Amino acid sequence: MDSILLLVQLLLFALSALGVAASDGMRGAREAHSLENLRNILLSLSLTLLVARLHPRWALWAARPLFFLALVLLGLNLVFGFGPSGERRFLDLPFVPFNLQPSELAKLAVPLYLAAFFHQKPADYPIIGPVMAIVLASGLILISPDLDTALFLLFLAGFLLLTIGVPARRLLAIMLSGGLVLLAFSGAFLERLQKARDRFESWQTYVSGRVNELSPELLRGPLYQITQAHKAIVNAGPLGQGLSARMPHIPESHNDFILASILWAGGWLAGAVLLLAWWLLLARGLQIAAHLEGAYSVLAVGLTLYLTLQAALNIAAVLGVIPIGGSPLPLVSVGGNAMLMAGVAMGLLHALAREAFKKEVRP
Repeated sequence: MDSILLLVQLLLFALSALGVAASDGMRGAREAHSLENLRNILLSLSLTLLVARLHPRWALWAARPLFFLALVLLGLNLVFGFGPSGERRFLDLPFVPFNLQPSELAKLAVPLYLAAFFHQKPADYPIIGPVMAIVLASGLILISPDLDTALFLLFLAGFLLLTIGVPARRLLAIMLSGGLVLLAFSGAFLERLQKARDRFESWQTYVSGRVNELSPELLRGPLYQITQAHKAIVNAGPLGQGLSARMPHIPESHNDFILASILWAGGWLAGAVLLLAWWLLLARGLQIAAHLEGAYSVLAVGLTLYLTLQAALNIAAVLGVIPIGGSPLPLVSVGGNAMLMAGVAMGLLHALAREAFKKEVRP
């Protein structure tokens, strides 16, 4: 096990437990999530320990079947899926003890698929096949509807392809073509993206400073969520209010907005520790990639981007820098699917670290 990666993971798990405990004590909390979170942490850590013992070549072997499985599940999700407000986010499959979220599997499958595709292939190899496959996955997610995750997959794939060395001009041309196909494919479903429009308009209202002009009755949905989160963050202070003080009501304070819960309980100091943990993960992941070659290096970069890009988007949304996107904070938010997929990703990074540094420990 890589000591730096393990330290980061344990730090994030500890902050997760702190944030969920603060959320459970929140004013108007409907149910407690600490036991569920503890279960998810233990399962995620178990997956990390298991995957870390395997050779990373198994990930390249399983990448294409895993990506195909993600596509199949995304298709089934459009028919049999369920979720809040008529959305199709989860599948209730037989013999699976929890509701499966195919989009979380797709996030992990994309970096594995691209690493496997470029295994023993040059960077100038035709890429229209994998790009269109990823556009298809994004389209299935978009019409579920989930605009934020669809865009995340495209950005993740784009960043990774640029890292591999695919010429930006060619990548842009293919992505634009794929984007046109995606729009045509999803045109009949665009009216279902009302939630995304509401989030963007609420963010515009907040950053324009017009919130104080609104009556309490108009502070609803995403606008209420972000104003309440910022009250908790500002009032937390350097060392936080602890778990004894009741946190202001914040919807999704155990999930998408768990950063506000962590800051309320542990203060800005806890926030600094959180940022330090993610910086360490980014730096270590890129260091591992620099010590590897070929598909393993691509895989290390992809897994690092998969985790840290999600974290950056979540933190930016909670702080009001970008519109609320609904992305969980990996290894911190309660969501079981996200926690388990992040545990697998961390296990792969541990395995890649062993390959990257094994020459340095030989006598």
